[in-house]
Amino acid sequence: MNSIEELSIETETSQRSGLATAALISSLIVCCPIATIVGPILGIISLATLKGRSGKGFAWTAIVVGLISTVLWIGAGVFFGQMAFKFIGQVGETTTKTIEAGYEGDYEAFRTGLSQSSMHVTDEEIKSFISELTLRYGKFDSATMNLEEQQPTLKPRAGETVISVRLIFETTDVNAEALMHIITGTGYDFETKIGCFKINDAENGDLIFPKDSSCAPEVNKTIELPAEPTGS
Repeated sequence: MNSIEELSIETETSQRSGLATAALISSLIVCCPIATIVGPILGIISLATLKGRSGKGFAWTAIVVGLISTVLWIGAGVFFGQMAFKFIGQVGETTTKTIEAGYEGDYEAFRTGLSQSSMHVTDEEIKSFISELTLRYGKFDSATMNLEEQQPTLKPRAGETVISVRLIFETTDVNAEALMHIITGTGYDFETKIGCFKINDAENGDLIFPKDSSCAPEVNKTIELPAEPTGS
């Protein structure tokens, strides 16, 4: 073997696999779940195609880091997905139980579904609201969070969230907005309480409960939201 051939071998063995480098870079982009999936795949491919080049350490690091990051991303996705389903379920359950209690004449149970800002309502106010619902729409069935209609007209105050809900009656469905309060408990527990309702009814007129709540147009329009920061 002459000196030229020896130099060629040394040069080839000192070259690092570009695929292994790309794999490590992808796995290190932990803020992007797609990159953390691509990284281990490239790492495995680079291990199989090194052919004398260096880069085995990069490839194994890419595989380990990418797999750990991917597992963490999957865990985070499952957790936040469960929290989202729990929130959607609680909104529907709270709204359903509250209105059902009103239909049954159990006004104390009705108030338990309300936030502190609305628990002052009288039995007569609840009765009047339920009577109007019955007159317009008939027997109440259930309520669900309306994921299709998310263009709220209400402005939430601090601690409130505007939720679009669908109220299902025996003869029709109506869309409504609710200002919901989210009350956190221990750990990841939380519960939702209704601040007020605004039933959007173009035919019979919008229905507000309680009438003096922040769902009322004359009250809601005076709510000032925090100003958005402006660039310097």
